[in-house]
Amino acid sequence: MKKIRPLTEADVTAESAFFMQRRQVLKALGISAAALSLPSTAQADLFSWFKGNDRPKAPAGKPLEFSQPAAWRSDLALTPEDKVTGYNNFYEFGLDKADPAANAGSLKTEPWTLKISGEVAKPFTLDYDDLTHRFPLEERIYRMRCVEAWSMVVPWIGFPLYKLLAQAQPTSHAKYVAFETLYAPDDMPGQKDRFIGGGLKYPYVEGLRLDEAMHPLTLMTVGVYGKALPPQNGAPIRLIV
Repeated sequence: MKKIRPLTEADVTAESAFFMQRRQVLKALGISAAALSLPSTAQADLFSWFKGNDRPKAPAGKPLEFSQPAAWRSDLALTPEDKVTGYNNFYEFGLDKADPAANAGSLKTEPWTLKISGEVAKPFTLDYDDLTHRFPLEERIYRMRCVEAWSMVVPWIGFPLYKLLAQAQPTSHAKYVAFETLYAPDDMPGQKDRFIGGGLKYPYVEGLRLDEAMHPLTLMTVGVYGKALPPQNGAPIRLIV
C-alpha cells in the first residue's frame, strides 16, 4: 500500500477560494448573465421577488393558539406570506417552485395519523387533533437560507421535537430518528411519475442523529403566519431543522 504524505500548511486551500463577491456568486448560478440581458425593471423583479404582495394568498387555514417566547422573536422583517406559500420545494407536487401551490390543494390532511415506533419504550400514535393540542405550541421566527442564493424569514408555529421524543422514551440502543413521508400517489403526482418527482424514491425517508433530533432548534411545525399549514407548506406537520 502506498504511503501517504502528511499534509502541511502549504496544502491548505486558500481562504479566498471559499469566498466570492456577490457578482461572482450570481454569475456562477447563471443569474448574472440572465439579468444583464433583461431591462432594468425585469432585473428589479428578479432580485425583489420576495418583497411585496403580488401573488394570491393560500386559502386561510385554521387559526392556532400559541405562545410567542421572547427567545424566538426577531427584528428581521417577515417575508410576505404569499411568498412563503407560493415558492416551495415539494417534489411530490412537481419540480417548479410554483407547482406545490398549484397542485397540493387536493391533498386531504384530515384525518391524519403520526406513528412513533422503533427503539422507544413507549410507542404511540398521534391523530390530527393531537398534532395541535398534545404539546403547547409556540411561534418561532427562523431565517431560512438556501444554497440557491435566496432566504426567507418565516414565523413557524410548532413544538420542539425533543418533547415528542421525551414521551416516546428512546432506548439505549437508539442512535437515529428516521422520518418517512406519506405515500399517496393519487394525490401527489410526483410520486406517481418519477420525472415529475425529481427521480426520487418514495415514500421519502430522511434521518437525524439522536442529538440533532433533541436539539432545541429542531421543530415539529404545524402552522405558519398564525394559522395551520397549507398543503404546499407540508400540512399537517413538517420537520424544520
